[in-house]
Amino acid sequence: MEKKSLLLIWQDKKSRLYFHVGTLTYDGNLYQFEYTHQIKASRRVHDAMEHGYTLHPAFPDLMKRYKSEKLFPAFARRIPSPNRIDYEDILKALALPIDADQMELLRATRGMIGQNPYIFAEPLRLVDGNILKSSFYINGMRYSNLSDYWYKSIKIGDELILERDTTNSVDSNAVKILTSNRVHLGYVPGVFAKAIGALLDRDVAMNVVVEDMKPNFSPQWWVRVSFRSALDQIVPNDIVELDGLVESAA
Repeated sequence: MEKKSLLLIWQDKKSRLYFHVGTLTYDGNLYQFEYTHQIKASRRVHDAMEHGYTLHPAFPDLMKRYKSEKLFPAFARRIPSPNRIDYEDILKALALPIDADQMELLRATRGMIGQNPYIFAEPLRLVDGNILKSSFYINGMRYSNLSDYWYKSIKIGDELILERDTTNSVDSNAVKILTSNRVHLGYVPGVFAKAIGALLDRDVAMNVVVEDMKPNFSPQWWVRVSFRSALDQIVPNDIVELDGLVESAA
C-alpha cells in the first residue's frame, strides 16, 4: 500500500505559533514516529524547544526512530475506538468508509483532544513527480475580525487567493488566505508558510479551493481547503528550498 504520513504539530500557547515536531508514517505493516531533529529549518523540533517545547513523554529520545506494528497508544487514544456503539455514525460524519484505518481517522479528526497542544496535519506531498498537493484547515480565523456571517461570503468549490502578509509582526513568513472579493479569512498553517511563500515569490501558480465548511463548529474547523501546484517552473534544486516539507507520495 501507499505509505501514509502525518505531521505531528505542537502549538506554543504563548505565541500561538505552530511547529512540526515529528512525523508519523504507516506503510501497511509498520508504524514509525520520528522527531524532526534532522531538519535544520524553522518551525521544527529544535525551534520548538527554544519556545519551551518538551519531548512527548511517550517518545523521550529525540534521536530515536520509534517503530511499532500497532499504532502507538499515545496516538491511538486520540481517535474513536471501534468498540463505541456510535462508531459507524462517527465514520459517516467524518465521510470515512467503514474500513477506514487509524491513519485515516487521525487525518480526519486531526487527533484533537480538548485544549491539548498537539494536532495532526497532512504534509505537502509531491505527486507524479511535479504536482505539490495537500489539504489543510485555514488557521487564525477567530483572529481575522470576520463578521458573524462570514460563511455567506464563500461556498464549497470557491477558489481562494494567497498573499504574503508583509506586516505580520508574529511570523515574517505568514501567508494570508483571502476570498475573491478580498475578505481576509485567515492564514496558511504556519508550518507550510515558508514553503508556500517561496512559491509565491517565484510566481508559481497555486490552486486553493474551499473543500469543506463547518461554520457551526469551533473556528479551527471552519474551513478546509485543498492545495495544488505544478512545479514545472521550478528547477530541482529549488524543491529542496521548500523547507523539507515536500514528501513523495510513492
